[in-house]
Amino acid sequence: MKSPFTFKIKMSEAKRRRRRLLMSVTAAVLLIGFTAGYMTVYINSYNILHAEPIEVFSLYRTPDGVELIFLNRLYTFSGL
Repeated sequence: MKSPFTFKIKMSEAKRRRRRLLMSVTAAVLLIGFTAGYMTVYINSYNILHAEPIEVFSLYRTPDGVELIFLNRLYTFSGL
């Protein structure tokens, strides 16, 4: 069965590769932009609602391993 989402566009392979690269870069930039915007709003909203500001990122080396704090959540990696 033929997929309804397959489009045959008459274009040279070089142009097709260039367009695919451009779309991939655009998607990556938009994803990074939306993520940065979400993080900014989340951090600012948290800081408005709580007396103690959020700790966004910290990395600590302990005798047992490594502790990572990301958005006030503690992650422990033992044996590293």
